[in-house]
Amino acid sequence: MGTTLAFVGAYNLAGALKDNPDDYTAAFAQYEEKMRPVVGVAQNLPLNGKHMVYMHPETAWGIWMFHLFIRLLMLFKPVMMLLFKWKGPPANKVSFEDYGFEPLLDTPV
Repeated sequence: MGTTLAFVGAYNLAGALKDNPDDYTAAFAQYEEKMRPVVGVAQNLPLNGKHMVYMHPETAWGIWMFHLFIRLLMLFKPVMMLLFKWKGPPANKVSFEDYGFEPLLDTPV
């Protein structure tokens, strides 16, 4: 979800600056209004924040156990696929406004 937030955030910031070229305060307020719901969803995902401490072990034993867990997970691909479906919405579920940007000249449409 981090990459999705980065791209959607950049797109919404560009759109807000396009809509308010002379008023940065209004542009940032519009950006926050558009991003707040998307960020709220990302912050409430199950594998976020306080639970991520298990994904970044600090001891040799913890790192060994983490690697073992990943290897076992790879042996059970259906379980892995279920976890990926459970972790959060896919990127194409995030909606965004069309700001009417012009395509680049050398980009095929």
